[in-house]
Amino acid sequence: MIMRLTSAALVCSSLAIFRARAGTTNLPIGFCTDDFAAAKAAGFDFAEVRIREFVKISDAEFAKFAANCKATGLPTLTSYWFLPTDLKVVGPDVQTNEVMKYLQKAFDRCQALGVKIIVWGSGDSRRAPDGFSREEAFQQLVALGKRIAPEAQKRGIIIVAEPLRKAESNTINSAAEGLKWVEAVGHPNFQLLVDIYHMTEEGEDAAIIVRAGSHIRHVHMSNPRGRVFPLRAEEFDYQPFFGALNKIGYQGTISIEAKTDHLNEEGPKAVEFIRAAYAAAGEQVKKAAASPVSAK
Repeated sequence: MIMRLTSAALVCSSLAIFRARAGTTNLPIGFCTDDFAAAKAAGFDFAEVRIREFVKISDAEFAKFAANCKATGLPTLTSYWFLPTDLKVVGPDVQTNEVMKYLQKAFDRCQALGVKIIVWGSGDSRRAPDGFSREEAFQQLVALGKRIAPEAQKRGIIIVAEPLRKAESNTINSAAEGLKWVEAVGHPNFQLLVDIYHMTEEGEDAAIIVRAGSHIRHVHMSNPRGRVFPLRAEEFDYQPFFGALNKIGYQGTISIEAKTDHLNEEGPKAVEFIRAAYAAAGEQVKKAAASPVSAK
């Protein structure tokens, strides 16, 4: 009963946020955290929760966890840390039954929390063993995506593929590769995330955001220099990233995935900065589109 009530409350909250933000640059901004009260106090709209931490606990412990989520009043719209490091989904020794058992439990518990987006990063889980064909690894990822996307759909959840820098995985290292994965799965509940940190680390041009625009459902944000909270325009050139998001009319969720030692101070500043930077980039895009040079 606790989980059903929690789910209903959080779903209502999430829908209210999306309605309030639609058609504006006041995008819903969350924080990847396990401290929901602190995230709410810092001014975030939602929390991005760590799946593999709440899948491994007992039903009684999860009921308490869900009740705590509800008590803070902060929606848990998105989630990350999808798969445990020792649950391999590529390579010669994939235990399909164990993978599906874990995923069914993960989907059920995400639904109970009101999660709408699951971020599939989990670099170690999808790391191909040395000597294993990268193409075969890709086909394994595609096959699993096709198998689990309908399960996510049944629960009103979208899975988003997260490209990770090569230091974290050896499969799906760019948004372009993520787009290829999404297109190969070919299911509306399997879409794409873009992360400014991983794109910067891999030297990927923001133009991929425009090309992949119809598939982008979630964004991870940080100051790529140190993967800390984004606070000021002069610390990094954010314009190409936000400009590309403006070009596709992005109005979805953005989560800060970054470190800070001063959440109460930097949280509100980061939320304000992201919205201001997004709006400023949008104005630049409009001006460029209206200029005589652009018209030629």
